[in-house]
Amino acid sequence: MSRTEKGVAEYHLLTDAVRDTPTPCRNDPRFIQERDQIDSSDLLAMKRVCLQCPLLALCGTYAEAARPSAGMWAGRFWGRTERTRA
Repeated sequence: MSRTEKGVAEYHLLTDAVRDTPTPCRNDPRFIQERDQIDSSDLLAMKRVCLQCPLLALCGTYAEAARPSAGMWAGRFWGRTERTRA
């Protein structure tokens, strides 16, 4: 299975859920930036947003399956420079 195929099912589950339950990170550009572009106060605020999100589990399942190339997913940064918990 190629990298692009990984997480496809999980992505569809997440996007279907987002249609019914808008996420608090929606339209917040910080969530698609690289970890090194985020200052510590923003990082803490972003983690709080994730922890309060009703789709936290679906987001985390997607991220674990797909290993996104950037951004914060379920309170964890993914990307070329960091693939560990922030």
